[in-house]
Amino acid sequence: MAAPDLIKTIDEFEAEYRKGIGEVLPHHPTKEASLDNIRNFCEGIGDYNPLWQDEEHAGNSRFGMITAPPSFLYSVALGVIAGETGAIDRARVSTQYLPVNYAGVEIDFVRPVWLGDRITVTEKVGETIRKTSSRIGAINFNTGHVIYTNHRHETVATFKTLMARYENTGGTLQYDRNPKGGDPDSVYEAADPLVWERERRGAEPRYWEDVAEGDALDTLRKGTYSVSELFLFTHGVLGLRRSTRDRLDAEGSGELGGGGRFDLEHAQKRRNMPGQFDFGPQRVCWLTQIVTDWMGDDGTLKKLNASVRHPNIVGDTNTLTGSVVRKSVVDGEHLVEVQMQNSNQSGLTTAFGSAIVALPTRS
Repeated sequence: MAAPDLIKTIDEFEAEYRKGIGEVLPHHPTKEASLDNIRNFCEGIGDYNPLWQDEEHAGNSRFGMITAPPSFLYSVALGVIAGETGAIDRARVSTQYLPVNYAGVEIDFVRPVWLGDRITVTEKVGETIRKTSSRIGAINFNTGHVIYTNHRHETVATFKTLMARYENTGGTLQYDRNPKGGDPDSVYEAADPLVWERERRGAEPRYWEDVAEGDALDTLRKGTYSVSELFLFTHGVLGLRRSTRDRLDAEGSGELGGGGRFDLEHAQKRRNMPGQFDFGPQRVCWLTQIVTDWMGDDGTLKKLNASVRHPNIVGDTNTLTGSVVRKSVVDGEHLVEVQMQNSNQSGLTTAFGSAIVALPTRS
């Protein structure tokens, strides 16, 4: 079998990517929102909201049954293929020459995912924009337009995913991880107890009238990121399988769990990261959780925009915060806009976003 004609420069990649703009990718992943799959997803992101898992609690909610958390859609597919490689044969694009990072997403949530729904994903190749970074050089920001539909052919959500493709720098990219010049290892907080001890709004309604601009969202502590947290997301959410020898050889790694994130050498040489690192969508799930925890069972998450600016490295300790920035009434819906961010132990904001929530009203 002839070796693929690898694309080695960002200019060549952009030219090839542009040829596929507008194409719908042939692969359509599908997954059922079974109770097991929902629970595995919640384990993977550390969200024990009973609305997603407890049949009695959910049965007493306005839904009358378990629904999946909004970010469950990531367990069907991350929705990154169109933005990673467009319509290019994926064998032609290697991180040996062209690493890729998750840069962000714009999400419109259209309707709930009900227990038993079968969700299918369709990706269409979107536009690409060239920018330049003083640290990385030329970067192509590529867009994937992703539609999630249920087995009733109803649109559940639309994602506009942004992926960053650039030429391998030949070294690791460093960023601020030291708390006040100290050792990041000195800031350690076990993640597991935080999951169990988390409090949320739950069944008590949060009324629109009781919310004021400037109100803080309850802080969401995610603790110190570990290989276990990476593993839980990789296998609890994505359910990744074993790799063939050809794929391992192509990626230059003996361990491709999580796309090479478990392999320190691969993470440093192929992805230019300081160490083992997370999936960008994992932090989008966290940004979603701080909102759903705050809004309670009677709130509806309508939109979420997220930007992922820096990697989350094993050993980083993560804290999410947020606040209310605006209230409005649109077409009879009582809406609240919130902003949220994830910061590491040095105070560096590694991901941030905004969300629109519809809240119940007393009137």
